[in-house]
Amino acid sequence: MERKYQVFISSTYSDLVEERRKVLDVLLMADCIPAGMEAFVATDIEQFEVIKKVIDLCDYYVLIIGKRYGSIHPETGISYTEMEYDYAISKDVPVLVFALDDSVDLPEDKCESDSEKIEKLKAFRSKAMTNRLASIWHSADELTGRLAVSIMKAKSEIVRPGWQRGEDYDEASLRREIMTLQEENKDLKEELEKSKKELDAFTMHTDLAFENLVSYFKNVEEPTVIIMFGDHQPSLSTSFYEKLIGKKAEDFTLEDTKNRYTVPYLIWANYDIQEEEIDMSANYLSAYLMKVIGGKMTGYQKYLLDLYEQVPVITANAYQGKDGVLHGLDEVSEYSDKIREYQMIQYNNLFDSSNRVADFYQLAQ
Repeated sequence: MERKYQVFISSTYSDLVEERRKVLDVLLMADCIPAGMEAFVATDIEQFEVIKKVIDLCDYYVLIIGKRYGSIHPETGISYTEMEYDYAISKDVPVLVFALDDSVDLPEDKCESDSEKIEKLKAFRSKAMTNRLASIWHSADELTGRLAVSIMKAKSEIVRPGWQRGEDYDEASLRREIMTLQEENKDLKEELEKSKKELDAFTMHTDLAFENLVSYFKNVEEPTVIIMFGDHQPSLSTSFYEKLIGKKAEDFTLEDTKNRYTVPYLIWANYDIQEEEIDMSANYLSAYLMKVIGGKMTGYQKYLLDLYEQVPVITANAYQGKDGVLHGLDEVSEYSDKIREYQMIQYNNLFDSSNRVADFYQLAQ
């Protein structure tokens, strides 16, 4: 049964007319049904409501980013193009992003001149480029080439309902497919229920053990501090997290992966300490602990506390700046120099034994 897939095309318009035309041609040649072209350019909230309904019916969403941010919605403070993107993400529509390389020179009428919009465009671009199917283009021809490859890859790797003629349905095949899906759904529900019970049991035992530990040290005269945290959520099956997050593992974004590794932490003392709730990655925890208890800190720990103010989250795959935007570890941003500096210091501490600055990493005896 041959299917065609509907693809929503989103971008600013006047600066990307030629690019949009070529994208339309490529999608038609790829047996796709383009949507969201000139007839659906959002300029007010009523038209945006129409666009949302079109996106709901689309199998894929293509975002083309040039050097214009576009018209800003007066209530949300972001452009209609970014609103379209956010809506597609919220509806789990697979997104393909194509961003113009910053080094490409364009005429003034194709570039943003408003300083506020320039910053909004930069933030939007950074957010969009965290998608797995994101790439850079330098010319319209390169854009269409990358689109052709990406849309074929998306169609083969990400199952979508698509569209097909009513008479193409084979009733027997359809019934078999429904039965298979029902069986898979039953198995997933059973696995999910089993995993929930295991997780509840682990949580109960951990809570009781921690309660006993705290109860004991409450009555100890010596000042005592307990810190408790985990470096990731329980190691359950991939299918469990797919069910929990609502998408296939290969479609997990940086934000989804971050959420899998986001865990609570707790610092308790049997004497008065400052109480606050802050988010940070585990690499800062030891330095933060020394700050909380008023302990002596190494130069390295002081450096970490300063770095935290700029980049509060650093992991093996991503980092998050103080602006709240999540970036891939190799992604270029205003924080890139801080990340490179941190990586050099980490190398010096862990591997560069002949040049290691010992006094920086440990307290003087």
